[in-house]
Amino acid sequence: MIRPADKDKSLDALLAFFAERGLNRVDPPILQPASVFLEMSGEDIRRRLYLVQDPSGHELCLRPDYTIPVSLDHLAGSAADKAAGYSYLGPVFRYRPQQGTPGEFIQAGIELYGIEDRDHADAEIVALSLDAVSRFGLSDPEIRLGDPSLFMAFVAALELPEPWPRRLRAAFGRPGGLAEVLSGKPAPLAANDKRHAFLAGLARTDPEAARAAVEEMVAVAGIAPIGGRSPQEIAERLLEQAELADGRGLDEKARDVLTRVAAVRGEPEAALKDFTEIADGAGLDVNDQLVGLARRFLTMVERGVSLERVTFSAEFGRRLDYYTGFVFEIYDPAHREAGQVVGGGRYDKLLSLLGAPREVPAVGCAIWIDRLVGEEPA
Repeated sequence: MIRPADKDKSLDALLAFFAERGLNRVDPPILQPASVFLEMSGEDIRRRLYLVQDPSGHELCLRPDYTIPVSLDHLAGSAADKAAGYSYLGPVFRYRPQQGTPGEFIQAGIELYGIEDRDHADAEIVALSLDAVSRFGLSDPEIRLGDPSLFMAFVAALELPEPWPRRLRAAFGRPGGLAEVLSGKPAPLAANDKRHAFLAGLARTDPEAARAAVEEMVAVAGIAPIGGRSPQEIAERLLEQAELADGRGLDEKARDVLTRVAAVRGEPEAALKDFTEIADGAGLDVNDQLVGLARRFLTMVERGVSLERVTFSAEFGRRLDYYTGFVFEIYDPAHREAGQVVGGGRYDKLLSLLGAPREVPAVGCAIWIDRLVGEEPA
């Protein structure tokens, strides 16, 4: 961490580094349509946005981050169907409840699009991030890696029925989420709960007929979307609750395997060995994912990343739906209480959700400048 007085010099060094690496500098407008952030991140983000309305009544927000605006600019540009790399540096505006104060702060970052060798690009974004924070005097950081897609490969190999894959996927990004889901069968509703009879009957109905009935009830009742959920999504959620209330749980083999997978944490080589032993012991084919993980680690070493600084945690993931696998964070071990100084990951779904005709490989990171220079939050 550098002194605030040296901030400008470090920012200049950071921008020079971005230029040396051929990353195009972009600066999307500060005023952004609020709808795209609400659609991509969910209604929960609304309480952290700074919202305004234009004279025609359209809801806008001050830019809360760069990834979505940069992705939109990429899709609108001439390089939309080509591999491209971008950098940014500027203010973002997001209420940060941990400080209890409004937030305007400077954020830098990198976004890489269209690189088909995903394992190489994942390793590259970590290496670029480490090079970036070294401009602020951080030479011995801690790095945490995760990859929910690896955990979900074990789920797929076990051939678990819904709602379990959906529940397990949604558990990532919530502290203790996986442990909570895997701890045991959720308790059935009490017999005197007014929903008990309805959900019990729903669970014993043909799924397609039940889904159609619930969607029709929602439509007839004229219920407005709840938290952005459509009638179809409300129906799916009720069916999931019905199945859980009916006592449909994980079998003991699946619970044991996934509990052991979720508990894997440690140096990369040790984590890879643990995953391999679990898969072999359970007779599960997740070889493609394990080979990809090994390639990622090898490429990181080739890019000069010391794996001694890296911890792989199987339960580490992000809540946003468009993240698709690899995630990472970088910390200053001398100021860990400040939180991550870099956070990033792979988000291959995002550009197609924003209008691209197909899924586009994408990985990026955000760099928290205020945490690198020891400034008090704005």
